[in-house]
Amino acid sequence: MSRSERHRLGDILSAVEAIDRAEAVAQRHAEDDGVAEVALAATQFHVFTIGEAVKALPREVKDRQPDVPWSDIARMRDLIAHHYYKLDATIVRATIGGPLDRLRAACEALLAGTTD
Repeated sequence: MSRSERHRLGDILSAVEAIDRAEAVAQRHAEDDGVAEVALAATQFHVFTIGEAVKALPREVKDRQPDVPWSDIARMRDLIAHHYYKLDATIVRATIGGPLDRLRAACEALLAGTTD
């Protein structure tokens, strides 16, 4: 059974919140490299989840939020999945903050306009 667009958008929002929590833990324990490593792994997993959900969203849904870099999000998922050895923590961390805030706002707006 395929997930609805509402479910996919909810998945994205849940992953964004999980990334926020992982980053908060990493900041609280900034002196602990082990915590930073685990937080980064969690962030990568949730970015992967976001990319999967984005890939499954219909084009017409994504077209309602043209300012979101949907294809970049999907490519980041592919990088994590297929080219993990090329991952750079700086690049992954660059997805945190403003980009996630914009994605969150876009998904919330899309959810407000869906009926399925």
